[in-house]
Amino acid sequence: MANTKLIREKIKSVGNLKKIIKALEIVSTIKLQKLKTKTNNFKNFMLDFLRVLESLKNHINIFDFDRKKWSESGRRLIIVVSSDKWLCWWINAKLMKHIAQKYQDANMKKDVDIIAIGKKALEFFVRDGWNVVASTALKDDFDERDLHAIYTYINQAIVKKTYAKVKVYFNFFKNIITQVPLRFKLYPLDQESFEAFLQDLNIAPDTTLSFKQHSDLVIEPDINHFKNNLVQELTELIIYHAALHNKTGEHAARMLAMKNAKDNCGDIMGWLQLIYNKTRQSKITQEISEIVSAKLAIEQN
Repeated sequence: MANTKLIREKIKSVGNLKKIIKALEIVSTIKLQKLKTKTNNFKNFMLDFLRVLESLKNHINIFDFDRKKWSESGRRLIIVVSSDKWLCWWINAKLMKHIAQKYQDANMKKDVDIIAIGKKALEFFVRDGWNVVASTALKDDFDERDLHAIYTYINQAIVKKTYAKVKVYFNFFKNIITQVPLRFKLYPLDQESFEAFLQDLNIAPDTTLSFKQHSDLVIEPDINHFKNNLVQELTELIIYHAALHNKTGEHAARMLAMKNAKDNCGDIMGWLQLIYNKTRQSKITQEISEIVSAKLAIEQN
């Protein structure tokens, strides 16, 4: 027979845990709303920027880079954006698993350098024996200044031709329930990767822009300078965009985890209350039976 006092203590403990989890859920919800607003505001700028590029490429070949200037070292740089805290492991798991499977061969792995944005990415790649060349953790209210060191490293590496390819992996925040792992090849910039990325973001060409003739466009000081600046600008925008989406997805995942935990606490409390009621009812029934039995014994005597 279960001890009713022990059951009451367990119900109280689960109730206190439920209150703590509810408070954490509220905190995550508030942070999520702030980040969603920030992400949506930046998304509008990103959409306009990418649509302009999409329309511009029909008149100027922005992907026509001199292949001789690319690195022939064969090394790759991968920027991975992950969460910094706990209770959102699944948005990291999909991303890390994809990268680990793609570069599972030891010979490929040794030619890859990692930039980890987020503590969970750093922990994973260090534990798995990857070469991590840079890392940073982002606070919830981060801005572009917090990523300046990462920007500098990547842009200098591109100028010095340290890497043959530079890619960024992150979770794209679609809604509270859905975060989609995405990849974008930052360098060398090519039309196939660019159009695939636009498709992933559901961005259509901006038909309102009209560059009817090549002469309508004035590029200063020259096309090569424009392309080089474009790579640098696009690198910074994509990485900041990736960090925003991943941070938003992190709080969405944590909020859902807290909600599920809170609901589970409610279920456990209901189950414990049912056991408590049954135990209490059994004890009362037993006591009544003992009283009746004692009374009958007295009457018979």
